[in-house]
Amino acid sequence: MAHDAVTENAGAVHRRDLARALRFSLAVGVVVALVLVGLDNRSKVRIGYVIGHAQAPVWVVVVGAALAGMVVAALAMRGRS
Repeated sequence: MAHDAVTENAGAVHRRDLARALRFSLAVGVVVALVLVGLDNRSKVRIGYVIGHAQAPVWVVVVGAALAGMVVAALAMRGRS
């Protein structure tokens, strides 16, 4: 009887492992894309604020925006559960 339960749920375990591997691969792809964009865009850009401005390399702006997006997404996901 225990063997039947294992056989019956084996597909669910494989799907969960596949989903985890897919999420990991997607995360690695995003990190690689950010690194490549950063390496290609090292020139400085002007960042305007309401009360001033600053200059930073494009890759810093892109990585900062990506991190801010991840924080907002994590907070949104936390609020749903």
